[in-house]
Amino acid sequence: TVARCKPLRHCYEKEIVLYAHFQALDYFSTECVYAPQAFRGHPRALLKDLEATRATTVAALGHSGRRLEVATEVATKSLGAC
Repeated sequence: TVARCKPLRHCYEKEIVLYAHFQALDYFSTECVYAPQAFRGHPRALLKDLEATRATTVAALGHSGRRLEVATEVATKSLGAC
């Protein structure tokens, strides 16, 4: 498998758009017509509220998420007969 490379993961979207603008790169952004009704808007709104309170919230969440490890084996209960 090929590892994913995300060189701009620590950059805000505004910074990426400005970079594309000043480098004269072709950039366009369209929103999905279903986006306003999507559930992902709720966590996004929460993140924006948290970031308004503390500017480093999104970066801190990303950093802590990368430090988490997922166990290779997950303990499960064996099912018995009904």
